[in-house]
Parts: sequence; C-alpha cells; structure tokens
Amino acid sequence: MKIAKRFFCSILVFVIVFAALSLTIDIYYQHRNTCNLPGEDGWTGLSDFKVYWIAAGNLSRHIAGTAEPGQYPVYDEREGFFHFRYSPFAAFIMIPFSRFLYPATALFWWSILLNVTLLAALLLLANRIRHDFNAERQYGFAILWGVSIGTLKYYFMNVAQGQTDIIVAFLFVLFLISYIRNRETACGIIFALILQMKLLFVPMLVYFLFRRKIKLLVSTALAFAAFLFVPACALGLSGAFEMIKSWVNILTLSVPSQLLDYKNQSFVYAIVIQLMKNSTVKEMFSPAQLAYPLSAFFTLLAYVVTLWYGKFLRSQDETRFRYLEISILILVTLFFSPISWGAYYINLIIPLGITIYFTLKSAKRRLLYTALGAYMLLTSVYGTDLTDFMPVVNTWHFIHISIGTLFLAFAMLYSYRTYSQTCTPFYRGQVQD
Repeated sequence: MKIAKRFFCSILVFVIVFAALSLTIDIYYQHRNTCNLPGEDGWTGLSDFKVYWIAAGNLSRHIAGTAEPGQYPVYDEREGFFHFRYSPFAAFIMIPFSRFLYPATALFWWSILLNVTLLAALLLLANRIRHDFNAERQYGFAILWGVSIGTLKYYFMNVAQGQTDIIVAFLFVLFLISYIRNRETACGIIFALILQMKLLFVPMLVYFLFRRKIKLLVSTALAFAAFLFVPACALGLSGAFEMIKSWVNILTLSVPSQLLDYKNQSFVYAIVIQLMKNSTVKEMFSPAQLAYPLSAFFTLLAYVVTLWYGKFLRSQDETRFRYLEISILILVTLFFSPISWGAYYINLIIPLGITIYFTLKSAKRRLLYTALGAYMLLTSVYGTDLTDFMPVVNTWHFIHISIGTLFLAFAMLYSYRTYSQTCTPFYRGQVQD
C-alpha cells in the first residue's frame, strides 16, 4: 500500500508517465499525418497545423519582399475548409515553425511545444488549488492524474490536428491565477493573447463588464490592439491594416460556412440543425441568422444566472468562487458558441481540476462519481475504437461531447454546493472585489 501511495504521489512518476504517453502519441500521429494513408501520391496530411505553417510561410515571403501583390495570400478566400482564420499576430509568431520542413520536422517541434505547455498547465493548476485551499499533498496528485485522464481525448485531438487549444488552456490557467490575485492588468494582457488565437471567448468580456472589471477590459482592449499590430514592425502600418482587413473578410466567410458542420459540438448547432429541418424556417432564415441570436441569448442568460448566484457565494469565500466563476465562463463558451470543435474542450482542465477537488472533499460522492463516469463515457469512450463493436452507435452524429460535459458541469456545481455546506473553507483569500 505504501509503494502504491508513493507511486501515486510522486511528481517524477507523473512526469515520466506523461512523457512516455506523449512520445507514443506524437510518434503515432506524426506517422498518420505524414504517410500516404489515403493512397495518394505526395500526400502530406491535412492537419490543422498545415494551415498555420502555410500562412506563416506566406507572411514571411511578404516580409522578405519575395511575394508579388496578390501572390501567396495569408488569408486565402479560395481555400475551402482548410484556410487560415486566425489573427495576423498568430501568423507572425508561427513564422519560426514555417522554417522547418513540413510535415515531419515542423510537426515534431510543434508537438514538443504542446507537450511542454500542457504539462506546465497541469502542474500549475494542481499546485494553485493545493495552495489556495491549503489542501493535503495527495489532493494535488489526484487533480493531476484526474485532469490528465479526463482531458486525454482532447489532448489526442490537439496533437493529431496540430491545434493551438493547449496553449489557450495554459493561458487560461495563468489568467485564473492572476484573476484570483486581483491583477486585472495581467488578466487583460493574457486574455488578449487568448483572443488572438480563439475569438470565441470574446463574450466573456461582457460578463466582466457586468462585474465592473474596468481595468481588465481596458487592458484587454489595449493589449489586443498592440498584438494585432505587431506585424506592422515588419510590414509597416499599411501592410498591417491590409492583413487585418483580410482577417475580418475571411471570418465573415469562414464562420457561417461551418455552422452546420456535423462535427460541431455546440448546443446552438443542435438547435439550429433541428430548426432548419422546417421548410418555412429554412426559407425565412439562414443558419447564421438563427445561430448568432441564440448564442447571444443563452450566453447572456447564463451570465445573469452566474452573477445572481455569485452574490450569495462571493461573501462565503471569494477565492473559492473565482475558481467556480472562471470554470462556468469556460463551460458557457463551449456550450453556446456558434461553433465548438472537440479540440476546444482541452480547456476543461480548470473545471475538471476544481470538480475533482470538491468531489473528494464532499460528503456525498456516489452521485458525483456517477456524473463523472457519464462524462467520461460520452466524451472519451463514445465514437472511438472502444465502441467499434457497435457500428450502429458509432454512426450517430450528435453533440455527445457537450452532453457529456453537462454531466461535468452538474458534478462541478453539486460538489461545490455540498462541499460548501459540509466543510469550513480552508483558505479565505483577502481579495478585493
């Protein structure tokens, strides 16, 4: 028993297991993305990372002056699904990766970056929860192992596709730490970085406006504008303005074209796809005309409920509530954004972390374990090789990740409630609102 406890509570063991698993995943997906699986000559894979690689390479050509006007566009409106739709800053910081040959070498270094970033996010989160709640050592390791297992599928997705969501998840951990310490300027800078890669989190600013976090909002706006014009140091102001204009244009084309993609996990998508089956509705509205108002309505409703709920909870323990608050904001975004791809759900590391801790500290754990089990079944088991023996089930296309995450949301709120009722807070942060 002592050996098992030492194994479980050893940071070295966790790092070794994480590194071994990461190496296995990297080798598997790099082979899949670089070999001729479809049987086509010259196939090099179509991971999402290729979009960044091409955009960064084209931007470097414009910086070097080797591209004629209209040649090698960073934002190619002629490209179908696989087109670059992120900010000019995102393309600019990816230029070093464009120097490596695609796909094997570039994917290798990108995978290493993702591995290190995720490990740092997990260690930081577990350490902060232990510190802020004065928790015993074993709880920190329970969070580490639990969050790793609970987000493993999304880690696979990020490595397989070469996405940036792991970096966003790491930035959210930094944001949470700054938010708990009431460092609003730092929060704004970090959030501006998040928005450079994932604009779907923009609605969170409305919530912070309701919370009167003016310094956070101002610093976000200034930092976002500053990051947006970083390419101007190489392209000049006119070149930077042209890139921003092209970015806006590609967004107006890209987002509406993908609203009804069957891989979309948003609840808004599920509602719109049903409404569009009605011929009258289909004639009167486009998917975008339905999706955007529905997204705004559900998001604002969730914010109002959170603000009302928070009036009673902040007085009990401000620090504890801020963990819950950020987790709710992340969940609301994933649920009600018009587009919510599976890879985005790596951002569940914060909601999972506090849910695991509050569950272990709650008096009523059976229901919570059942909810977390349902979360794992729907998000990590359904639609994989584990359910391959049920081909009829595997062909169903529905928002199973979001529905599974609903069980996580229930476990988070219920464990918070039961823990608050049965336990004296370990730590009451002296945070000014």
